[in-house]
Amino acid sequence: MRRNDDRRPARRTKLDILRRLGRTGQVRMLVDDDELVCDAAEVAGFTVVRARWADPSAALKDAQEREGRT
Repeated sequence: MRRNDDRRPARRTKLDILRRLGRTGQVRMLVDDDELVCDAAEVAGFTVVRARWADPSAALKDAQEREGRT
């Protein structure tokens, strides 16, 4: 979803993408496994389905929030 040079935290990147998509169409829902992304999207007024098919991972959270790699 992000450009190769975009290293912002996932919750900021995905929320920006949702807002951009919402300007030209309707975003019906976001399905995501990142709780911070889901929280931010809900606060912004998007419908969220929390994907809970994998156990939380410290390495994944670090990649999403600190390294901006997801």
